[in-house]
Amino acid sequence: MKASKLTIVGLAILFTGLTVCKKPEAEVTEAPKKPADLSAVVVFAVGDSKIQHADQTEEKAQLGALLKTGDNVVTGDNGKVDIQFADGSSIRISPKSAIDFAKLSQDNAGTTDTQIALVSGKVFAKVNKAKKEDNFTVVTPTAIAGVRGTSFIVESADGKPAKVKVVEGAVAFAPRVPALEKLSEEEISKSADLKKLQESIAKAEVILEKDQASTQSVKSAELAKSADIQSLDLSKAFKTAEKEKLVVENAKLTKNEEQEIKTIVTVDKQTAQEIVKLSESAQTEKLDELKKQEIDAKKQAIEKDVAKRQEEEKKKFEDTLASQPKEFKSKKDIINYYERIEKIVLTDGKTVIIGAIINQENGQLIVHTENGVKKIDMDKVEEVIYDLQQKSKF
Repeated sequence: MKASKLTIVGLAILFTGLTVCKKPEAEVTEAPKKPADLSAVVVFAVGDSKIQHADQTEEKAQLGALLKTGDNVVTGDNGKVDIQFADGSSIRISPKSAIDFAKLSQDNAGTTDTQIALVSGKVFAKVNKAKKEDNFTVVTPTAIAGVRGTSFIVESADGKPAKVKVVEGAVAFAPRVPALEKLSEEEISKSADLKKLQESIAKAEVILEKDQASTQSVKSAELAKSADIQSLDLSKAFKTAEKEKLVVENAKLTKNEEQEIKTIVTVDKQTAQEIVKLSESAQTEKLDELKKQEIDAKKQAIEKDVAKRQEEEKKKFEDTLASQPKEFKSKKDIINYYERIEKIVLTDGKTVIIGAIINQENGQLIVHTENGVKKIDMDKVEEVIYDLQQKSKF
């Protein structure tokens, strides 16, 4: 799969490998330097996940593991991986996802080019852009999301159209025609039909801003199915690109999606460098048992700190659910946000409260209902029926 360009800001400073061209003796000017290859680092991981490196080696996704161009991450059913770049940008890879790091580089002017290919699954991102020219793009098999400094979510289930939700900032979202991407501009310019298709795809792009989302139509996603330009019906493809426009709608994040974005935490530059150093030492040095225990202890301390900060952010978020509750007009709205709903029957045998339980603390159930947040004393609760949405229609 060929993916378009993308970038993350100054990802460089942490881990770069410059290729320096030696200046020929007879030349007066220096040959241009090739872009520097950059790396990203795993700062948090839970569950079963693995990294497949470009050199065909594999390792468990864990604190300190480095990712470079050509590497990919695959998360298991319960796996979750947070990856951080040198500028502080981060992504969280959800369970049952696969991501290719198609390009991580920086040119001589310091402009970064980061391309992440979401093969399948879901990714949450917080991206910092130090320069306007910096480019960060998430590419799915059927669409491309070009980031303009933002927090966002991209989802691409197997065989289904891509979906983008923007939490902060803006994202340029457009369908893809991989068969067209394989051609050079010169090849496209020689065909009026190819040029026409290219222009229609460019016009199909939408800019999604805060709290906006868009999902490809099934027909739009089908533009990506042709392996090469010879097997692509250009007339049909053009009509599809013209007709199947991307629709901008309200993002409607779920509670879990908000929580995932808010609990992505970063480490400072010094800690990131220490993580890399510890990982490299564990892999390259001949360690005695005492040294190995020392490295493991330092890594565990960092993991513990990251996990603690995540829990703190989670607690803050959960507190706001009760202190600054969202307004729901119906029980279905509650289900759409919490992805569940409960039925609480009180001991008087008459009172029934339906809503989503936010928390249980100080002997009370905190429940989000259509009429706001209610606190119910546990000693007044006769029964709680969980996942009521599976037993009743709303």
